[in-house]
Amino acid sequence: MSLPMRSSLIAISSVMMLSACSTISSLWSDQTEVETSKPQSAESNNGPSVQAIRTDVAAATGPIDLLWSNNVDQRRPASALGFSVPAAVQTAQGERIVIGGQDRRVRIYDTQGSELNRIALKDSCESAALQLSNGLVVVGDLGGTIYGLDIEQAKVTWSVNLSSALIGSPVAIDDGFIVQTSNNQLYRFSNDGKKIWSYSDALGGLSLHLSPSPVIYKERVYAAQSNGDVVALKVDNGSFIWKRQLLLSNKASVMSELKVPVAQPLVITAEQSGRDEDVLLVSVFQGELSFLSLQDGSTLSNRKISLKSALILIGDQVFVADTSGALSALSALDGQTIWKKQLGDGELTGPVLWQGSLWVADDQATVYRLSQSGKLLASRDLDGRIDRSPVAGKNGILVRNNLGSMYMLR
Repeated sequence: MSLPMRSSLIAISSVMMLSACSTISSLWSDQTEVETSKPQSAESNNGPSVQAIRTDVAAATGPIDLLWSNNVDQRRPASALGFSVPAAVQTAQGERIVIGGQDRRVRIYDTQGSELNRIALKDSCESAALQLSNGLVVVGDLGGTIYGLDIEQAKVTWSVNLSSALIGSPVAIDDGFIVQTSNNQLYRFSNDGKKIWSYSDALGGLSLHLSPSPVIYKERVYAAQSNGDVVALKVDNGSFIWKRQLLLSNKASVMSELKVPVAQPLVITAEQSGRDEDVLLVSVFQGELSFLSLQDGSTLSNRKISLKSALILIGDQVFVADTSGALSALSALDGQTIWKKQLGDGELTGPVLWQGSLWVADDQATVYRLSQSGKLLASRDLDGRIDRSPVAGKNGILVRNNLGSMYMLR
C-alpha cells in the first residue's frame, strides 16, 4: 500500500472513531416557547433539499409500521460502525434499494427487503448512492475510488481513483455528477466516469464521519468545506467565483470544541423568502446557521443552532432537526422560529418529507413522524443509533443504523 493511501485510510479510521463518541448539543439562541414530550414508541402504543407546496392534509396517521429489516453486511458484535446511506433507484423491473457495506460489497434489494445481488468493490463503502440519467448508480469507497454500477447487470461499468474518500452524496448535474471528497476537493464527472474539472481547497482539522455535499443553482456550484470555507464555482469549468470563511478557527482538539459544516447547504430564492436576493443557508455543527448572499458570499444574517443533516424548504418555511433534539420550522426570510417541537435530548437527523409528513431520527435510534405544523403523529424505537438522515422511497422510509441494520418503515 502506498504511503498516501495508507495516510488516507488512517485519517478516515480516526474520524470514524471520533464519530462514535457522544457530541455536545448546542442550544437555541432565541427564547421560543417549546412543546416538550419524549413519546412512547408507536410499537408500544427524501440531500437533500426538498421543495414542495406546504400542506398538512396528506399527513399520514396511525403508528409507524416496520415492514422489514436487514443486516446489510452481516457484521458481528464489536465490528466497526457503519455509515453508508441507502438509495431507492429505478430499474426496468421496478424500484430497487442500493446500499454499500463494510465487507467491500454493494447490495441490491427489492422493495420487500429480499437481497437480489451483490457487487464487489475495492474497499468498504460508506457513501450515499446516486442514480445517473443513464441509469448507472454512483458510489464511493473509503480507499478513494468511485464507481459507476450497472444495477440490473450487477457489475462495475467504470471506476475512477480519487485523492480521498467519498463519504457524502454525489449530486446530479445534466449528463453527469459532482462529488465532494473528505479532503475538501470537488470533482465534476460525466456519466461515463470522465473527469471534466476538479477544485482543491485547504485541509480541515478534526472532523466527523459525516460530509456535506455540494448544491447546484443557476450554473454555479456551492460547497461548504470541512475547514469552514464556503466556495462558489462555475459549474461548466469549475473556475473560482468567491470564497467565504465561516469559522474564526477550525482547529479543535476535542469534540466539545469542534465546529464543522457537515450538512448540504440550501438555496432559497428571493421569491421563496421575500428577500431582495437569493441566499444560501449553510449550517455548522455546534455553530451557526448562516444566510449568505449568492452574489458574493457576504453574511446577511445568522443564528446559533447546531445541525448535522440537510435542511428542507417547503413553501416559505425551512424545517430543521437540531442536535439538541428539537424539530423546528423557521422563516425562510430571516430564520426566526415559527414553531419548535422538542422530541428528546438526542441528536436529530433529517427531516425528510414523505406522504405529507416530516420524518426524523435521533442518535438513540428513535424515528419520529410529525405533521408540517409540528404535531407529533407517531414514533418507533429501533436498535443502535442513527446518524444519517432517513431516505424516502416510493414504498416507505429507509433508515440505516450504526450497527449495520437497514429498516423499511411506513
